[in-house]
Amino acid sequence: MDDSVLQSSRNMESSSSTYTDIDGDHPKAIIHIDIDCFYAQVEMVRNPELRGAPLGIQQKNIVVTSNYEARSFGVKKCMLVSDAMKVCPNMKLVNGEDLHNYRTASNKIFAVLQCWKCPVEKLGMDENFIDVTNLVQEKLKSVNTAGLAVSGHTYSEPSMECPCGCHARLRIASQIASEMRKKIFDDLGYTTCAGIAHNKLLAKLICPLHKPNDQTTIYPEHGTSFMSTLSSVRSIPSIGSKTTETLISHKIITVSDLQEAPLEVLKKIFSSDMAVRLKNLGLGEDNTPVKQTGKPQSIGLEDSFKTVSVKSEVEDKFSALLQRLLVLMREDGRIPVSLRVTLRKRDAKRLSSHRESRQAQISPSIFTLNNGLLTVTDAGQQKLMSIVMRLFNKLIDLSKPFHLTLVGLAFTKFQERMTGRSSIVNYFMNDISVQSVLNLQNDCDTSATSMDYSAVSPSSSTTTDLSDAEVEPSPKKPKKVNWIAKRRCLAKEEVASPSKLKVGELRLNSKELEKVSELRLNSRDRSLTPRASPAKDNLSDASDSMKDIEEGACEDCPSYVDKEVFNALPDEMQQELKAMWKNPAGADKPRSSPRKNKAKTNTIMKYFVPQK
Repeated sequence: MDDSVLQSSRNMESSSSTYTDIDGDHPKAIIHIDIDCFYAQVEMVRNPELRGAPLGIQQKNIVVTSNYEARSFGVKKCMLVSDAMKVCPNMKLVNGEDLHNYRTASNKIFAVLQCWKCPVEKLGMDENFIDVTNLVQEKLKSVNTAGLAVSGHTYSEPSMECPCGCHARLRIASQIASEMRKKIFDDLGYTTCAGIAHNKLLAKLICPLHKPNDQTTIYPEHGTSFMSTLSSVRSIPSIGSKTTETLISHKIITVSDLQEAPLEVLKKIFSSDMAVRLKNLGLGEDNTPVKQTGKPQSIGLEDSFKTVSVKSEVEDKFSALLQRLLVLMREDGRIPVSLRVTLRKRDAKRLSSHRESRQAQISPSIFTLNNGLLTVTDAGQQKLMSIVMRLFNKLIDLSKPFHLTLVGLAFTKFQERMTGRSSIVNYFMNDISVQSVLNLQNDCDTSATSMDYSAVSPSSSTTTDLSDAEVEPSPKKPKKVNWIAKRRCLAKEEVASPSKLKVGELRLNSKELEKVSELRLNSRDRSLTPRASPAKDNLSDASDSMKDIEEGACEDCPSYVDKEVFNALPDEMQQELKAMWKNPAGADKPRSSPRKNKAKTNTIMKYFVPQK
């Protein structure tokens, strides 16, 4: 028996024997869906006349992809146009350098997959991972799994049922995958292939086994044996060219070699975590979650060519990329705040090409909103081009010859156009709170109570006039906005907001003591004595407006005092006022305060005794 076959057989037996020891080891159900010859299908859906004939998608002088009719003649991916036309002279070519239609089709397919209410993770424009674990659990409650068959192909039939129940879950997942592929075809006209497994790695690798327009399910116990059939470690996703070169330099070429390599040897070559990761991938083990795809973190375009060595040509290519990039930015709707420039230099000393990038911040004011769409004026485009060329000059020493094979532009670090809690209002008011000391009644018509506290968020639908509100930082409640609505009386003298007052300004001066004494004496016979002063007129109006104040809030308070306002004052101030009311004669004593000639015009009495 061949050594590789024997090793695969041992792995299968080892996997099967562990079932009695492991329970719930394969809980997930992952689907990987890949669109068949994506670019070519998009063109065939747009132009049905292209169906049935050999078709190639051309970018520069390369056929980046082709339909299956062209592949049957020997046309391969990334083949030179000249070579492709030799093997398939009747092939029709469509220019595919503009990716707009392909991005639109990709977004439509993504939207269809979202209908199942499961996490969907995009991988490029033509591939998607879907985690249907929760949906499968729901279907298990109503589906008889005894006679449930797999939809599509199976990599290998299991010798026994896994005690964790993964076989039944994957059968249901295969039915869901079939439904998804059917809906994509019915709604959009695209054929697809699918892979179904308990992790992302196996689902992706098993997907193309029966291309096109079909699907394959693989069970957990066959993961190791399937991985051993891969001819190169480069076939494993997430193993890049540099890691592959390192593995090959240590005689680890195939995935079977990686499976047999001792972990201790790998740890000497890579870090401990990396070694464990590579070992698990080689065995078909992967716990990477399916992450719901949102808007991309960057929007970029690239243009590759044989070589460019003149600055003016580079500037022309950047200008063309920028025009196309602005179209993508407009469709995305976010405002970019960073611009990245990428160059690929031809270097004869290095076997593999290398890229260099620089990025710079850009002002959001360059972008304007026009009929709900983001636009850039001609002046704004000139600013962007000046930033691009400035970054280019940092990457290239123009005093020396240069040879470029690729240029790229990308917008990164976006900000949303939002209102409400994330609007500019909330930005400025984020750490501000309004503190109200008093909200006093006077002879103006108002519906507010004496102490009217309200907390109105900037995003609230309640409209509040904040022109008079006094704001100051709140050390106790940061990042919270408390708004206090205050009515202005235009017919009466404007009274300064209490939040402007300092503690020293809340002391009563002698003039106010005299006034309070006079008011207290006159208030005893107000009903018998005609009103003779403006202060008494205001006092009478104020007392009428305070009839609804509860009795007993302050037994020593005169009738003209707002008792709720009095109770809101500091205890020291309440004691001072009570002492003054009990001994009004004290107001006749000589003034001994060193501040006797500096009477404050904005004092607490202005709120107890309204003035005209």
